[in-house]
This record gives sequence, structure tokens and C-alpha cells, in this order.
Amino acid sequence: MTAAPMIWFNGELISANEACVSPFDLGLTVGLGVFETMAAYDGKVFAYDLHHARLIKSAEVFALPVPERSVITAAITEVIDANYYHQGRYRIRVTLSGGVNQLGGGSEQGDVMVTARPADSANSASSASITPAKLAWVPFVINERAATAGVKSTSYADHVLAYRHALNAGADEALMLNSQGHLAEGSMSNVFVVKDGVVQTPSLASGCLPGVTRQLVIALCADLDLPIKECQLGEQDIDSADEIFLTSSLREIQAAALLGTEARAIEAVTGEVTVRLAEAYAEMIRKELS
Repeated sequence: MTAAPMIWFNGELISANEACVSPFDLGLTVGLGVFETMAAYDGKVFAYDLHHARLIKSAEVFALPVPERSVITAAITEVIDANYYHQGRYRIRVTLSGGVNQLGGGSEQGDVMVTARPADSANSASSASITPAKLAWVPFVINERAATAGVKSTSYADHVLAYRHALNAGADEALMLNSQGHLAEGSMSNVFVVKDGVVQTPSLASGCLPGVTRQLVIALCADLDLPIKECQLGEQDIDSADEIFLTSSLREIQAAALLGTEARAIEAVTGEVTVRLAEAYAEMIRKELS
């Protein structure tokens, strides 16, 4: 029997089997909580400053207290060390729950958890090849006017259901529109298209998550003199795109193509711009962590 991984839970390093969350915790009962997912390479977390800043911003929306940066940083190191995750790529997650405060709010610190698990390396930009993703439209929408729009919230059921719907259709990722019928994001990723040499991605006004990798790719486009637009996109832009790629901390940059029908997939062809950005992103990782 495989031993449970070690996690950091409310200031203590314990086995995951020993963690105990209150049945009255708002993170459990109503999904009032935030989280941040990061990628660690050989024991080092990439883009930590950007992830920490987004964690604070998300927590502010729910009025959740955030432990000192030094506490979170030390907790991540402890978890990596305790699980001997010093070689390879790992998924680091920091979760802040709403605690047992009243629904009206409060200042009591809820549960704070730091976990680490091995990550699939197949779609890593640092690998020699990029495995294309197959995309499917789903009948679930992003509410761009919701209080939680753009927040990395544990209220993630809509995205999980969208992801499952896409899997059942034979795809790897879901494409989600907002309430206005415009492209917002993937269920687990941000979406980019390339048309006539111009890189385009839905603006934050679409309700998409302000992804850290999205932010870095936009900056990379400027560095590489690639035209980049944050704009309004629709289904027709996916249909007519020269290239499509997805971004997230664990996917990094992944080429993608739309399913022709639920029964027939259009094989994705990794485009020139996607490859160029993936190579530049891999170099960015190497430079930061070297």
C-alpha cells in the first residue's frame, strides 16, 4: 500500500490521511475558499511571485486572511522536502478555506493547506514534443459579471462539469462561452488563437481567469515581436484560426484543435507561432530556476 503524501496543514507537516476539516468550514459547505496551483521543477517553484500576488487578490474578494508570504514559502519548501520531490515536475497547490466564520464574514483564519503531487510531463514545454489537445464546445457558460469572475475560487463545479462534458465527447478540454456568447476560456486553461500572424486571446472582460501563464505568454509575445491582442472572440474565431493553443501552469503551452464532431477529431497540427512561444517559455523557466 502506497503511503499517503505529506502535506502542510494549518502550520503542521502531517500525512494527508491525518488532515481534518471542520464539517462547518465554509470552504466545504458553500465553496468559500481560494486556491493557487503552481508548477515546481526539480524542487523549485516557477513564477512564484505572480502566483502569490494572485492568491492575495483572490483572497481579498472573499475577505479571507492570508498567512505571511514567508509562512507560505516555507510551507511549500517543507512539503517538497518531506515528499522528496527534488527531481521532476510537480503540482503545488495552496488552498485557503473560509473557515467556520459566519456567512456574513469574519476575520478568523480558515484552514490553510499546501500539497504537492507529481505532474504529467507529457505536455511540458520543457519536453521535446507538445501533445496537442482536442477541444469541444460545452453548453455551460461563464458569468462574466459574477462576484467570483476572475477569482481562483474553490467554487469550481461549473468548470469540472464542463471538463467532464468535454471528456465524454472525446475531447481533452472544454471551450466555454460567457453570457454574451463570446469565448471566455477553457475549463482548466486560457485559450489563444493565431490568425494571419496575430496572437489573440479573450480579454479579462470576458470573465476568464487572469492566468499566470496567460500573463507570461502575453509578455513573451511582446519580447518576440509577435502581434498580440486581448480582444473579443467568438466561435467563428476558433473555426477560422490558423493555430490554437492553451495555457496553464501545468499545461504550459499546448497546441490544440477543435473536434470536428463528437465522433471525429481533427488532428491538431502544431503551428509555427505555438512552437516558437513554447520554446521561449521553456527557456524562461530554465533561466528563472537556474
